[in-house]
Amino acid sequence: MHLLKKISFRATLSTLTLLITFLTAQLAFSQAKTDKIMTRDELRTCMKTKQSHDVEAAAIKRDQDSFARDYDGLKTEQAAVVAANEESRARSAALTAERNAIVTRTDELRARAETAKTDAEKADYETERTKLIERNRLHEIESAKFNEAQNALRARVDALNARIATINERSKTVNDRVEPLQKRVADWRDQCGNRRFKEDDEILIKKELAAAK
Repeated sequence: MHLLKKISFRATLSTLTLLITFLTAQLAFSQAKTDKIMTRDELRTCMKTKQSHDVEAAAIKRDQDSFARDYDGLKTEQAAVVAANEESRARSAALTAERNAIVTRTDELRARAETAKTDAEKADYETERTKLIERNRLHEIESAKFNEAQNALRARVDALNARIATINERSKTVNDRVEPLQKRVADWRDQCGNRRFKEDDEILIKKELAAAK
């Protein structure tokens, strides 16, 4: 039995979707707020920070989409390898049973060789011996093919385990980027969300940010 490593995957797609939804919202102008109007420099800082958050959130989303595709492909390969391993076990059992049957038949024919007296009995023995030789030849061919398949399966399992180890590490890397960004977004919301600002300043800063891309 070729052992496969376990895939560990923490789902975060829904969390990230909510995060991106929030990040794509524009700064809201609220007449109900009594906070003093932001200066142009304060607004510029808020808008640059939001732009940075948007870029980081989009990068995480792309990485998560890539991870999800690779994860699905890995699950498919894992299922195929498990099935191939079960088939290999069944084939091994069948070859072992055939080998035991050949050994038993060899012992039987050896006993017949000792008791064969007449030409007919000797001819019958020789016919059965020829059949057994051919049967053993075919078994050896199948055994050789099985050993080759086993080597290929072992290499496939090793490759799959390496991919599993890699994707488990990627899972940690992708997921661990979400919470810090959420924290920074929450801080941005406390400092910038629903703050009043001059629309002329917003228009000017948008042009600056667009020109800087």
